[in-house]
Amino acid sequence: MVCCFIPSCGACRYCSTGRQNLCDMGATILQGCMPDGSFRFHSGGTDYGGFCMLGTFAERATVSQHSVVKVDDWLPLETAVLAGCGVPTGWATANYDGGVRAGDTVVVYGIGGVGINAVQGAAHAGAKYVVAVDPVEFKRETALKLGATHAFATADEAMAKIAELTWGQMADQALITVGDLGEAVTTAAINTVGKGGTVVIAAMARLEDLDVQVSGTMLALFGKTIKGTLFGGANPQYDIVRLLRLYDAGQLKLDELITRRYTLEQVNEGYQDLRDGKNIRGVIVHR
Repeated sequence: MVCCFIPSCGACRYCSTGRQNLCDMGATILQGCMPDGSFRFHSGGTDYGGFCMLGTFAERATVSQHSVVKVDDWLPLETAVLAGCGVPTGWATANYDGGVRAGDTVVVYGIGGVGINAVQGAAHAGAKYVVAVDPVEFKRETALKLGATHAFATADEAMAKIAELTWGQMADQALITVGDLGEAVTTAAINTVGKGGTVVIAAMARLEDLDVQVSGTMLALFGKTIKGTLFGGANPQYDIVRLLRLYDAGQLKLDELITRRYTLEQVNEGYQDLRDGKNIRGVIVHR
């Protein structure tokens, strides 16, 4: 089984129209309670929520049936766990909400656990150029190994190269998967896509922050689209299984995403490695 941070009831308006990523049950994930409003963590008479209805770092947990996806039982769970969030979010951001097609030029901002899979997804879709942008050299090198054709430390460098590669037509899609969304990256993305281009925002910041500043007239004149995405537009019950079968067939890289495995006692080392840009994905393994 793989636990997914997006629950899917299968019966609400969104699930029944193929948009499980927007399931009404997802309204409770920030509170961490079960879909019925009850809690499974208690201390001193106080109820506590589990992260995204699942909990974090727990060896055992009680989760809703709507947050569980049955996967092929021969798959290694230490690898399959990646398919609960970052892998489908990144891959689907390119293939579903990004609509990447063969021959497209795609730029991905932020090569972390989501962005590296947006790179893989764009390459899988047949993009001609996949341009990765990240200030960390290790992440740029990893992107080049997993499908990127070019990698740059800054958005300005990427924009200049894309203008050269496309004879001024610019990118077809800009996928924003940075760890902390801000106006600078959204503006760069909007300016880097060409006529009819699409900017997909998979990153998040504080809800009250205004991260997108753009001329409506420019959008109209050049036919550009800016859209947000949750889970890349993927359906957990279908796409988690689908992606793991692509992995099983050797068409999706997952083991290569795991830079280091940690014990629970090493969790703070894992967080520090994350801050230092030393890993693409770290996995905690209970022994």
